Amino acid sequence: MTARHPDRVAHPVTGAELAVVRAWPRRDQHVLLELATPSGERLAGQWFADAVRRADVVAATSGAIDVPAHGVVLQPDGADRKLPALAGLVARPGSRLLVHRPGRRAVVLLDGDRGRCYAKVLPPGAEVALAGRLTALAAALRGVAEVPRPLDRPLGDGVLAQSELPGPTLYEAGPSSGLLAGWERLGAALRRLHGTPPSTVAVTATHDAADEEAVTVRWLRAAAVSGLLPPVDVAGPLTELRTGPPGPVGLLHRDLHDKQAVLQPGGRLGLLDLDTVAAGERALDVANVLVHLELRVAQEALTPSLARSARSAFLAGLDPDDATLARAPAYERATRLRLAGVYAFRPRWRELSRTLLAAASP
Repeated sequence: MTARHPDRVAHPVTGAELAVVRAWPRRDQHVLLELATPSGERLAGQWFADAVRRADVVAATSGAIDVPAHGVVLQPDGADRKLPALAGLVARPGSRLLVHRPGRRAVVLLDGDRGRCYAKVLPPGAEVALAGRLTALAAALRGVAEVPRPLDRPLGDGVLAQSELPGPTLYEAGPSSGLLAGWERLGAALRRLHGTPPSTVAVTATHDAADEEAVTVRWLRAAAVSGLLPPVDVAGPLTELRTGPPGPVGLLHRDLHDKQAVLQPGGRLGLLDLDTVAAGERALDVANVLVHLELRVAQEALTPSLARSARSAFLAGLDPDDATLARAPAYERATRLRLAGVYAFRPRWRELSRTLLAAASP
């Protein structure tokens, strides 16, 4: 039987039962974990099918806790051998660890004498390119959206201090009168982003239909190997994506949805997580937003009526060309398949992942 990461882990020190909230498959039956304590506190970890690899990580990571019965390494308080500055930031008075994906990235909220800021922690050296990109994107999006500004706060190698974008995300905002205006502003902001020449923001990465298919296949294959979804042949559902004529290209966000858009005071819009911008077909971003609206209805976070209104407001702000709209359905099928793989690794939504899989069938 295929080895699979657990959905629950007993903490060997406190005895508390930790529930897996999200997981990210890596190679060779290695999975990154985000767990939650009974009180809701988040904790990072990793699962390894290979006990030798797990033992190596435990030995190399100061503060890590081995849970051999579950094949898991727990990494409390920012313990991370590949993000060496993280533990020190988490130990600061007034800090709060918001995100920690072991070895990849983390976000820490710092609230001290110099005010609040968000520290994005990356492998050392990666923060320099991100700072330059954010500065250039802020200039390109001026007037339609704000992005976190790099701050001159030396916090260690691999750490970029960023300004706060106050306000709820579109996901968090209730059905107020400003919600649909926010969706329209998101469309307008995406239109500006798509029209920004990649060279003006020092973006050289590309992401085409073949790349999107490859990402989708990786998620679905990982879910099948872990026994979370049945094996999926994407040849049929992705035929149009693979063989259809490409649509107009532009600068992409690549992970745009309602949790990445902030409704700021005064009606301004903020955009988050611009780490993965790349040049590619505009239809990818459009499809990602529209399928996430479908997802929120399935999660009962939006009513069908409000989701339809949000979709209309978003498209009104975006005002997409006919060629992009014609290409969007192919990317929507790919998005449903990819999200089926993603949500298979989230125990709460595992049944929903099968719904997404069925919706992607031609």
